[in-house]
Amino acid sequence: MRGEGGPACRQAGLVWVQIPAARLRMVKSKGMEFLMMALAILILVIAFFVFKKEKIEVYLPAQNLKIEAEKADNFLKWSKGLMFREFLPENSGMLFVFSDEKPRTFWMKNTKIPLDLLFISGDKKIVEIKENFEPCPGEKCPIYNSKLSAKYVLEVNAGLAEKYNIKTGEEIVIR
Repeated sequence: MRGEGGPACRQAGLVWVQIPAARLRMVKSKGMEFLMMALAILILVIAFFVFKKEKIEVYLPAQNLKIEAEKADNFLKWSKGLMFREFLPENSGMLFVFSDEKPRTFWMKNTKIPLDLLFISGDKKIVEIKENFEPCPGEKCPIYNSKLSAKYVLEVNAGLAEKYNIKTGEEIVIR
């Protein structure tokens, strides 16, 4: 239905259009359906990129050791880390990649496997090693603060640093 509308509509040169309520509900419903579908797709795309397990290789030339690591390069991946994992394959791990170099804080909340943590500087030298960091299934978990600044932290199975005689000062290569 068409009508003139009020004085403001006439001044603006607009025509008032009345839409029957049933038709309006249908238009709202289709619009809302489209909006919900678009939102669902957006959430799936974001989740894919945020939780995608990107694998990279960390190579330790002094030991001729290759470690296949999952890359943790955003807040959600940093927060989850290796939580709830029952098993970590040999020579595997997680490489935490940060945008800056500073002392790092780690804990083992909800982590089920013991780990070694290798703190690595921006120039890719191991600056500190925390061996046999024990799992913490409870709420009160010990926190480990690195003594030196690190841009990267590599988490691997406990005992790997000792097994391969990994030392501070050694260089790594990230591929």
